[in-house]
Amino acid sequence: MNTDKIYVAAYTMGIVFPSYLAVVSGMPLILERFVRKIVNIEALNIFAVCTCGGYEIVNALPSLNKLKHIIGSCGGNLSSAYSVRLPMNNLDYDHIPIPIEKDSGVIIRKSSKKIDYICDCILKNRRTKYKYAKSLFLFLMRPLFNLMKKPVINELKEKAKMPADSKMECFELIPLTDKSIIVDDKCIGCGICVKVCPVNNIKLVDKKPLFQHRCEMCFACDEWCPSDAIHHWSRAEGTKYHHPEIRVSDMFIYDNKNG
Repeated sequence: MNTDKIYVAAYTMGIVFPSYLAVVSGMPLILERFVRKIVNIEALNIFAVCTCGGYEIVNALPSLNKLKHIIGSCGGNLSSAYSVRLPMNNLDYDHIPIPIEKDSGVIIRKSSKKIDYICDCILKNRRTKYKYAKSLFLFLMRPLFNLMKKPVINELKEKAKMPADSKMECFELIPLTDKSIIVDDKCIGCGICVKVCPVNNIKLVDKKPLFQHRCEMCFACDEWCPSDAIHHWSRAEGTKYHHPEIRVSDMFIYDNKNG
């Protein structure tokens, strides 16, 4: 990611990513930066799988649609797109007005079957189903998404400590929201947060985390802090969650400084 250009030495490329703030952003900022750096994107057969914590058609579909447009603007083509529901990493389901499964174990078991189906489709090079129906749904949902966008942007401004009348867009605000991450006195200066951050956003200064304002809002620093000293503003107390098969060592960035 620290190079200006990326050459993908393969014919088929898969992108697996989480849905982020579907109504305003849709996907991690780092993913858009990655896609725009690919120099041979027009020669690639690209498929994508979006994971989300809510209903796939509401959360994952807008995110996949945005990725499709970004790839297209770079001269490439997203040949197929899929989604998988997994537990939310803040376990916050209360804001969803329609009843939804909340048990993480049940969600993971169901996702395993969906993943098998997706793998079979990819291996057989199948195209995405219900293309026109999904496009119609996005068109009909656009007024609602536009209505939901303003309060989300306002919250991002607040957490980024920017004035309410700021004209900054979400991609400018998200990196600054680390200004609202709290580090309390339980911090032992172990540096785990530095190792798990995917964008080298944290440095230890006097054995305390210092955020560099290029946050991706992935919650990794909060989630993996062994002393529970880091508190992300978007996660309620007592709701830490990670997939039961993942260990902290799996999250370590191989070369945190050089990407």
